[in-house]
Amino acid sequence: MKIIYYIRVTLFTLYLICMFLLIDNLFKSNLLSAFYFILNFIYSFLIIISILSKKKCFIESISYNILNIGIYIYTFIIFYMVTISSKLEILNNSTYYRNNFVLLILLLIGLIAYTLYLNKEEK
Repeated sequence: MKIIYYIRVTLFTLYLICMFLLIDNLFKSNLLSAFYFILNFIYSFLIIISILSKKKCFIESISYNILNIGIYIYTFIIFYMVTISSKLEILNNSTYYRNNFVLLILLLIGLIAYTLYLNKEEK
C-alpha cells in the first residue's frame, strides 16, 4: 500500500512541473481556465499539506491514492497534447479545452472534498 503512496508523491512532483509549464500555454482570459488554475492551486496546497502531515489515512487509502494518480495521468496527457502534439487540429479547438477543463474541475472539486473529509476523519 505504501508503494502506491510513493508513486502518488512522485507523480505529484511531476504534476506540479506540468502545471507550471501549462500555465503559459493554457492560461488565457477564459474564465473556465482561470477557475481551473485556482482550483488547482487549492488542490496542490491541500496535497502538500497531506504529504507533510504524514497521516495514515492519506498513506493507506488506496482509493484516494489511485484517484490522485488518475488526475496526474490525465494532466500528463493534456500536457502531452499541448506541448508535443502541437500540429494536431484539436489544439485549436476551444471545445476540447472546455470539455477537459470541466472534467478536471469536477474531479478536482471531488478530490478537494475527499481530502478535507479524510483530514477531518483522521482527527
